[in-house]
Amino acid sequence: MKKTKLILALAISAMLLNTAYASEMKNQKVNVIEEEDPVLNPKVGLYKVKTIYEEGVEIVDVNNEADVYSVPKSYFKGMDLKEGKIFTLYTNRDILESYPAQFGKVYRVIEGKESHIYSDIYVIKTINEEGVVLYRKSDPDDLYNVPKKEFKNIELKEGSEVEIVADDALYASYPAQFTKIHKINEVKPKEEKITRDFVVKEIYEEGVDLYEVGNESNLFNVPKSEFKDLKIEKGKVFTITSDVIATKSIPAQFGKIFSIVEKEMPAKTMTKEYVVEEVSDDFVTVHEKDIKESKYTIAKKDFGKANPKVGETYKIETSEEILTSEPAQFAAIYKVELTKEAPKENNKQENNKKENNKKDNKKEEMISDIFVVEKIEEAGVTVARKSNKDDKYIVPKKDFGKLEIKEGKEYKIYTDDIVLTSEPAQFGKIFKIEEVMANKEMPKNKDNKDKNKKSSKNPKTGLVGTSLALIGIVGAGIGYKKIK
Repeated sequence: MKKTKLILALAISAMLLNTAYASEMKNQKVNVIEEEDPVLNPKVGLYKVKTIYEEGVEIVDVNNEADVYSVPKSYFKGMDLKEGKIFTLYTNRDILESYPAQFGKVYRVIEGKESHIYSDIYVIKTINEEGVVLYRKSDPDDLYNVPKKEFKNIELKEGSEVEIVADDALYASYPAQFTKIHKINEVKPKEEKITRDFVVKEIYEEGVDLYEVGNESNLFNVPKSEFKDLKIEKGKVFTITSDVIATKSIPAQFGKIFSIVEKEMPAKTMTKEYVVEEVSDDFVTVHEKDIKESKYTIAKKDFGKANPKVGETYKIETSEEILTSEPAQFAAIYKVELTKEAPKENNKQENNKKENNKKDNKKEEMISDIFVVEKIEEAGVTVARKSNKDDKYIVPKKDFGKLEIKEGKEYKIYTDDIVLTSEPAQFGKIFKIEEVMANKEMPKNKDNKDKNKKSSKNPKTGLVGTSLALIGIVGAGIGYKKIK
């Protein structure tokens, strides 16, 4: 019985208080500072004046006086502004980081000693014929009943969130009821976004098929209109930001697309070997290895710390784009690496060019010697010079042509006088390989000394073939066999 009387007393008190507030609201002044955002819901709060300065006013949240805000004095124009007085402010929810803090935007300032209205977020729990039961988002046990008509154009769904702006006086009932609701706003859930890269697979009259980078089975169709002014080409990559919803069709379709941006892909590159043909103060002319007609001009600075010399071979990584000039130029050069130094004879030729300012179109010279197969592998065939078994080279299998390759077998190899530095060494160029028949004797021939003076030095071992050893060591006479 006592509990019933207490509830009745509280209800009467609430009604009386609400009547007093309504009467007070009629005499209150309202300053409209800025039009409310039609999309975002304003925050309604009650604040007390703490300090008044010449240009501004410090106010505190009546529910938490530690929250101090600074507001221009002009917002209170025509109002009875004094310390300790209460004002109701309509603001957005952005707070600028400063001390005191500042509101992002203030829409209205209402003069009032006590709070008349407040707003909070509520969650729809159940929907029935008479009304809607909601609970305060911050307290699921705090229930309220609101008539359906108050929701107007809001679609009612269990679990949906709404913001209710109402008087803070409540009817004593269960669930509780608001004495007056000023406004109900739908709280739209934040859209979850996902950003991924897609490659154009097919282009149709109305739409475009794209697959996700790294997952070709994840295929989507996008209307051409979504690309707006972007140029669509097969193989192009676009960054698409969408929601996480996708239809189950094949190809799938995005629930919602927020943006499509063309992705800048790194330039296509190519790496080839080039031989230095001419060196000037600022530029180097090179030609593609084995294609002397394919010439290019490269700025000397692109070689970095290297000092390019005529005859040297460089591995150069460049853009695929070529600038039209004579000689041609690469649009971009990314890396230059020396792969083979210039032969000594080529260095002499370079000096002769500088002295005589003439081009020496010296023909390739061919030398030959007998080599014994030591090892046969997938990578190639290791051979050793018959006259010096420590002088070893690796020869590609294809260079043997249709010859039968056997370990221990002898072959006569015709090469140029260039040797590549590797382990084992490699010939610069192999013209032909002949099988040395085991049943034939190799007659000694003094003329071989003259014909094989060009035998190469192996830069790996520092060893010189027998033909050059004849020149380097006075008084030594070592001949090697030759097959005619």
